[in-house]
Amino acid sequence: MRPAILRAPLLCSVFLEIAAAFDLLSSIGRFFNVASDEAVPSSESSPAPYALFTHEAGQLHCDDRTLRHPCVAELKAFLEDKNHTQKRQNALSCVHEVMETSQDYWELKNMTHLLLDLDTKDHVFDKESRDNDFISAGIGFAKKLMAHPECLNDFDTKGELECRCVPLYGKVSTLKLKNAGKLEEAQELFQQVRDMAWQGRERQYAPGEAVPWDDFHHTPQIWVRGLRSMPVWPRATWKDLPICSLLEEHFPIIQEETARALANEATSGFEDAYRFLYEKGEWNRVLLYHGRKFTEECDRVFPKTCALLRKWLPSKPGLPWTSDQNEQVMVIKMKQGTDVETHSGPANNILNIHLGISGLEGAKLFVANETYSWDQGKVIAWDGS
Repeated sequence: MRPAILRAPLLCSVFLEIAAAFDLLSSIGRFFNVASDEAVPSSESSPAPYALFTHEAGQLHCDDRTLRHPCVAELKAFLEDKNHTQKRQNALSCVHEVMETSQDYWELKNMTHLLLDLDTKDHVFDKESRDNDFISAGIGFAKKLMAHPECLNDFDTKGELECRCVPLYGKVSTLKLKNAGKLEEAQELFQQVRDMAWQGRERQYAPGEAVPWDDFHHTPQIWVRGLRSMPVWPRATWKDLPICSLLEEHFPIIQEETARALANEATSGFEDAYRFLYEKGEWNRVLLYHGRKFTEECDRVFPKTCALLRKWLPSKPGLPWTSDQNEQVMVIKMKQGTDVETHSGPANNILNIHLGISGLEGAKLFVANETYSWDQGKVIAWDGS
């Protein structure tokens, strides 16, 4: 996906999002999106001896990861009193010592995730600023991680349609640098990752082939070769994206059921969405189709819309499945003032297909440095990788 930023208008915005898998001739995507506020992880609760944030305290969003790391005491003391110069210095000294001395793959990986706020539900180290010493240290850990043999070995042990270590953390670090306003450093890292070669036991890649990104604004961790690429797909291409016209044709049904769901949010299944991508505001969603399955909320809250979706999905069952965002449908609601950081999706075989529903005036979508907006009852199809 192209790096994207979402900004909410003066009123609550609601739109439908579909994530679509696509090939050279046709595409189809995702429908609906939403948003919401959440408190910062409490520093008052005592951390585990091995981690600042835990699943037990409800502070992590990655169910399959335990965020174990060093410097727990020093970082906890800093987070409890961020204005204390000595506590800040003690935390940074510990972090930098680990970065300089550690050769442990998991330690490097977990410190990357910790300092770049990749696993916590709330912003911690970039809460006040996206450009600070802790974010810089996190990028430093990511760079050291990408040079680690275990990370590099993914080019041999994982296929091209799996998430490999180097393109993942290259993408994450490049985006963090963009959000920090360090565009020259981001460009330099982008070039380093894209130009790398690999000579392994199982696979060999010439420079530019291991991570075949084609543009500074197009850096997914999974790259499906041979696909068309454009930031926004104009209406002239919709013969290959039939879902776009179908959504606009059936907008009255979708609008009616969404209005009813918003009138009864407590029972409609709205939940926090992508909390790690924004600091202030609210972004909520109701999933209708996910992991190749229709949800209970789809049939219960959006029965007419769901009946339509069952006719349309799955659309391309034979195409590579790189992520659960391949053909995912959700209704999204974003509150006034929500400003989502620059981010991108996991693979270049996914398109975001948005249908504007209500409260759209003033809302902005930034894709590859271009500004777009939503119109009621109209679709915008864009590549978020």
